[in-house]
Amino acid sequence: TMPSDLWLLIKDDWDCIKKLSAMTYRVIQETMKQSSKHDITPGMISSLHTYGKDMKYNVHFHTIVTQGGRSKQCNMDLWLNVSYLPYFLLRIKWKLYVLEIITKHAQKSADNQMLLESLHYHRYRNGFNVRVIKTGIPRTELVGYIARYIRHPAISDRRIVGYDGIRVTIVCQEKEFHRKWFPSFTVEEFITCLIQHIPQKNFKVMRYYGLYSRKKKKKNSKQETIPKYFRSKHSIECPKCGRILEPLEYFPPTYPNGPPENKLFNENLLDYIR
Repeated sequence: TMPSDLWLLIKDDWDCIKKLSAMTYRVIQETMKQSSKHDITPGMISSLHTYGKDMKYNVHFHTIVTQGGRSKQCNMDLWLNVSYLPYFLLRIKWKLYVLEIITKHAQKSADNQMLLESLHYHRYRNGFNVRVIKTGIPRTELVGYIARYIRHPAISDRRIVGYDGIRVTIVCQEKEFHRKWFPSFTVEEFITCLIQHIPQKNFKVMRYYGLYSRKKKKKNSKQETIPKYFRSKHSIECPKCGRILEPLEYFPPTYPNGPPENKLFNENLLDYIR
């Protein structure tokens, strides 16, 4: 996340928010590289949230990161486990990159300049807040929890505890501090708080980086699935047992080197969650 002073500087600046999302991956990748002393490509999924418990505008990112990544050594792709990330380095890098991007996008004014210089040189000497959680939750439960959490709206119906036709009351809770409070809004204020979190049309609140990037192309193999071979009229019987063979992959005649000798590991997301 970032200090509250910066939230309104980037409000509705979706190009800036997109670049901040990309910076979350740069921070992780560079920190892993310095920790492991190797060039490493982790996989990361980043989800944008623009709201806090009380529905105020609060830009922050939730990320899911592989514990390590792919490293190229001796002309071979190897998986390198990284179990430790320097927490101080994460915070400092995040602060520097956030301020670098916001400085380029924020409106040029004396107040903004003073704020950014104060944040850069005097305040938050230990960097901006980065919270790291290493979990031992079973994978299937973790996937379900993440799917529910990163796509929930700014507020759920169960948190609306009062409405008298004029004012709306919601409940906010911090379980770790055993704290609960009840903000109240007029109907107009409540609707304004809700619609300010609607992203720009076609803006992707979830983005994939590194090993999970959709733009990352496989360099070592080209595999195509041909749906027509799944039809019964194209079925082929096993010459030994007579059972129908199930087609899995098809390599076209134009493929230069023929099928790869071994199936490549670490090319698909499923390789990591099985």
